[in-house]
Parts: sequence; C-alpha cells; structure tokens
Amino acid sequence: MTLASSLVILFFLLVISSIEAESKQRRELIVHEGKCPSNSLIIPIMCRRRVCLPEELIPLCKMDGDCSTTHKCCRPLCSCRDRCVEAIPKEK
Repeated sequence: MTLASSLVILFFLLVISSIEAESKQRRELIVHEGKCPSNSLIIPIMCRRRVCLPEELIPLCKMDGDCSTTHKCCRPLCSCRDRCVEAIPKEK
C-alpha cells in the first residue's frame, strides 16, 4: 500500500466519523413537546414486583430524537426499559 492510498483511506475514515458525530449531536438536541406519562396517578397502580431480565434492560430508545414527533423516550409504569411512548401535553 502506498503513502497516497493510505492517506486517502485515513481521510475517508475521518470524514465518516465526523458525519456520524454530527448526526448523533443533532439527535441529542431534539426534545419533543409534552411530557412523559406520570407515575403519580390519581388511582394508585401497584406493579407486580419482579426482577428484570438483562435483555429487558436494553433501552429501545435513548432520547426523544429516536422517537416519532408525537412520542417521548420514557420508562413507562411497571416497565423495565425505556421506550417511545405517546407524550402527554404539558399543563399551562
């Protein structure tokens, strides 16, 4: 492999990593309107006590940018993992 081809490959990898970092940054900045469903409901709901399995702890989303525009990334009541749930409008 020549010096020129090595530099081309290095440049290509640098461009790809900067594009990936920029798209990740844009996703992190997205915050959808509304709020996550509350765990403090009028009627108390008791969840069945259980141990979450390791595969259940893997989040299905990490931030609102991973969800559609009407959903937020939250941990629903009685759930082991974060997932996209429909957002509740904020009270004014």
